Amino acid sequence: MDCSKCGTQNPDGAQLCSACGSILTSSEGAKRVSKPRTSRLAIASFVLSICTLLLFFIAAVPSIVLGIVSLILISKSGGKLKGKPFAVAGITISVLLMSAFYLWCLDAPSIPDDYTIADLRSAPPDCNPSYQLLMSVSEQEYPPDAPKIGLTTHDVNIIAQVNEAMKERDHSEISLLLKANEDNINRAWNNSEKGRDLIRRLNTFPEIADLTEPALDAEIRFMRNIRLLVFLYKSYVCLQAQRGHSQTAVNELTELDSVFRKLSVNARSTTTKLVCIGGLANNINTANIIVNTPQTCTHSLQLLAHHFKPLTKQQLSLRNSVISEYLTFKQTLDTDSCKYYCLPRTPCLKRNSTLRLYKNYCDNWLDVIEESHEAKGAELSVWPSTCPNWIVVSIDSQVNVPWIYTAYNPIGSILVRLMIPVFETVYEMQIKLKVQDDLFQIVLNKRLGKKVSLKARAYSEEYTIDVEAKKIFSPGPDGEPNTKDDIKLPINPEVLGLVQE
Repeated sequence: MDCSKCGTQNPDGAQLCSACGSILTSSEGAKRVSKPRTSRLAIASFVLSICTLLLFFIAAVPSIVLGIVSLILISKSGGKLKGKPFAVAGITISVLLMSAFYLWCLDAPSIPDDYTIADLRSAPPDCNPSYQLLMSVSEQEYPPDAPKIGLTTHDVNIIAQVNEAMKERDHSEISLLLKANEDNINRAWNNSEKGRDLIRRLNTFPEIADLTEPALDAEIRFMRNIRLLVFLYKSYVCLQAQRGHSQTAVNELTELDSVFRKLSVNARSTTTKLVCIGGLANNINTANIIVNTPQTCTHSLQLLAHHFKPLTKQQLSLRNSVISEYLTFKQTLDTDSCKYYCLPRTPCLKRNSTLRLYKNYCDNWLDVIEESHEAKGAELSVWPSTCPNWIVVSIDSQVNVPWIYTAYNPIGSILVRLMIPVFETVYEMQIKLKVQDDLFQIVLNKRLGKKVSLKARAYSEEYTIDVEAKKIFSPGPDGEPNTKDDIKLPINPEVLGLVQE
């Protein structure tokens, strides 16, 4: 056995060199001692880096620390330890995953010059008491009667039945229907003194204020009683016209319609706006019945023409409704209950990004509804400022968003889908009201002996007067005449002088 220090040959089995006294080691033992082993810390670092996919920082930080420590130990082991690739892989994977997680946690910037309640069109401050008047007829619940306006359960049922029956009948049938229910209609009218007094008091204001705060639990229960008054007025006014009291009928109708025209300008919530649209449409139908009634005198027709001028852009505008929907969503997102259930500190809900996506949707619809022809600015980016122009995200017609955005903002995507308002329905009702207003203007001018134009604003080139079917109509959204979605008004051809044509 050769001495590794001096080279002297020694007998096999000797432990000390006979020449220099150094400890002798067999070649097999040397090989066994010098064989390196894989560092357990390096393996642990790599395993923890894989776990980072699920445990994030809980696993990533230890993985990086163990990886660094294992690299140091491997470099100082003199070849006794190995596993450097595991340590490097563990550190690299953990750093990359931590960076990706950090970027995923980032929210988009807050919205500059965001909508506030000041952006809603409001009545002058001296009209604020009109809102308190509206609130005075709010029922705490939805009872079968309407005590705040004086109607009994029987009254409510009768006027609802009469109005429903009037929808699909011509003028001769409406006359018979009103005659059969005359006593009930007069009784309901007498009982509704509270409601009629409300209408009179509201008309003392140049505008009617809507101070409803945008919120999911906003108090708008007063709209039920306002809607009931529309039905009552229609029954009573048409009855008076049939009895030859056209001036009384016109005076009562124009007083009611004035309230809806004033409120519609400042209506905030979509619900309030829809009730206004429905009220205005009902009043147009009522005025149409008066115009087509033979007993209506020329003076009453002139009074109708003076009041029922074409609806203005402000009265038809849905701008308040769109902005109010956005503010309601924003307020809901910031409520304590939403913060509790949605865990705002988790990256699964990016508040600013969610608001940006919702605002883009509302702004796009606002351009359509308001028929804005101005150059549209760029949509707000829903991504963090580190990657503002990454992928354009929008809500499609099925209220879906790209999967990659859902992965980035899962809870926010769900909230947007749950609370997206159906602007298509509101927009369609707005267009139908415009068309109905056009049809009434044609009927009124025809009765007054004026020239009329049948040029249509939507759904067809011209409106149609069907003398045989006793109606004037638009084919509606489907473009096909005599279908369920036709927008129509019943007419009395003899009264309008159409029989000879």
